[in-house]
Amino acid sequence: DAWDLLWSITAKAMLAAEILRPGQMLSIVPGFLSITRKTSLVRSLRAVYGDAAFEIVPLTFKLPDEMDDWAAWVQRHPHLDNGLWMLKNNKQRGTGLRLVTTGDAFSACFETTTRPGMEGMVLYRWYLAQRYITRPLLIGGRKFGLRVWVLVPDVRPLRVYLHQNGLVLFSSHNYDESRTMEEDGSIAPGHVTNYAQNEDADVWSLARMKQHLGAGRFAHMWSKIQSSVALTFAAALPRAQEVQAQMDLPPRSCFQFFGLDFLVDDELRPWLLEVNATPSMKVQHSDPHLERLIHDQKWPVIRDMVQLLGICSERFNPTREEHRDAGFLQAELARRGGFTPIMHLFPEETPQGFRLIPWQKLDQQVRAWTKSKVYAEAVQ
Repeated sequence: DAWDLLWSITAKAMLAAEILRPGQMLSIVPGFLSITRKTSLVRSLRAVYGDAAFEIVPLTFKLPDEMDDWAAWVQRHPHLDNGLWMLKNNKQRGTGLRLVTTGDAFSACFETTTRPGMEGMVLYRWYLAQRYITRPLLIGGRKFGLRVWVLVPDVRPLRVYLHQNGLVLFSSHNYDESRTMEEDGSIAPGHVTNYAQNEDADVWSLARMKQHLGAGRFAHMWSKIQSSVALTFAAALPRAQEVQAQMDLPPRSCFQFFGLDFLVDDELRPWLLEVNATPSMKVQHSDPHLERLIHDQKWPVIRDMVQLLGICSERFNPTREEHRDAGFLQAELARRGGFTPIMHLFPEETPQGFRLIPWQKLDQQVRAWTKSKVYAEAVQ
């Protein structure tokens, strides 16, 4: 346990959280699995926002629990059913996906799988059915996804920062709405934008996308992304507080860096598809110019994260205490680099009948401080 900072995958980081000593820093916020698993992301959003969650993520049904609800929705809303659904499980790198028609979807949901040590048990392959976005925004005839990066320095109080850098990750094939599946049942090329499935496809920076769309259209899209990010992390707070209440975490010891994936439709509406708990910061591409572009987008994010967290010898002082008021925020903002704070977009209340976000006294102070001139200048 002779270390100052551990940045590791989620499973190992959670083990370290159980033995964390004062002065150490760990790259996980316990409880945020509530948004980094595909199934729990939708559940967390719905618990707080009800059906308004589907203004952030596409309409989704949990399998097999909500099969009847799904069937009833299709029957009641034939004009809203576009005929395609993406089945998902919790596998990574774009492998846990299957695109099916409404007619085939319900039978596909009963596909089973096996796992080592669980032989003889009935395990369903698919965990979610999500309405497919059939009218994505295309650039040069190709579909793309947006990868953006978010830093949560702590949840006591909750702060969320969205970096100005990001990647536009194109599919390696043109998008063909009429061709969705291959003969073997796999998703046809052009429908998946996950980088692992399109490693040598074209890549843009957000700056180039802004140039392509125009400043006004880009600002419209980016403001919606900021709002979705703020609402998503606010929805994670209830579970984070529950989990951490059962742990003996030293003050100001946990932070987490996330990669969020959005799909933009032809009305410039961004749809959140996934929150990655350990986003890859690997720099690799067969085209040297695009490899340099990826480097130039990712490296400043890491640099700014280290700076914002204030990582230095003093940061690992075992006697550090919890923040007592919001006075620390001005210094934190001064270190933000390319990160933009989005705490002003946190919801103050949630619809009656749904789970309230447990804002604490410090959170309320942060909320009040977001109305200050210093904060306003930071978000411009």
